[in-house]
Amino acid sequence: MARVYVPYPEKHKWPKGFGSLCPHGMPASVPAELLQSAISVPGVGAKKLWIATSRWCFCAHPSTGVDEDTWHGFPVVGGDVDERVWAALVQQNILSRQQARRLRRQRELPGEWP
Repeated sequence: MARVYVPYPEKHKWPKGFGSLCPHGMPASVPAELLQSAISVPGVGAKKLWIATSRWCFCAHPSTGVDEDTWHGFPVVGGDVDERVWAALVQQNILSRQQARRLRRQRELPGEWP
């Protein structure tokens, strides 16, 4: 069964959202596309999925009260991400080593998508 992305309508959304806001200007179709490529990293959070682009890292959690393949996600500051996540993303050719190094140094989320 394919993973299904279900956003929270208020949380993480511009202009009045809270928590880690989704990238400003991100097309509505992108979160579902990223979720399909997201990976699980053993030992780094139960039932979490991870995916990254050259500028953004995202974490996804199962949505509560819905079936097990329904997820919601949010951006994460690269400098806060466990090293095992970066190693797994590089190993699975989702990121290059250079992209992972750049994201590891990130101390705040970029403002705009992409």
